[in-house]
Amino acid sequence: MSNRILVTYASRTGSTAEVAEAIGKTLAESGAQVDVQAMNAVKDLSMYQAVVAGSAIRGSKWLPEAMQFIQTHRSKLVQKQFAMFTVCITMAMTNAEKYRAGVAGWVAPVCALVKPLD
Repeated sequence: MSNRILVTYASRTGSTAEVAEAIGKTLAESGAQVDVQAMNAVKDLSMYQAVVAGSAIRGSKWLPEAMQFIQTHRSKLVQKQFAMFTVCITMAMTNAEKYRAGVAGWVAPVCALVKPLD
């Protein structure tokens, strides 16, 4: 296993892909070797030390392909450093704090399968 980090995402309109690219750029600027890929393009996690996965929210949950990625790769993800991010317009609203618990519930299925570091 190398010291590479995978930043992977599921996106509908491109916003989540842009966030993933920004995360990848920040990690690379810190000296990490980073690959940024759509979840549906990821076949093998063996070359990665860590995985950062993110999804847009639709219908108060991660996109179906994102949940499928987590389920498919769960046995490998639990052996790696894993972090997650969620792209959700709700958290950009001026009163976002009152929705924080609800959004935490939307990502709870992911956290139940793979315990994120952050």
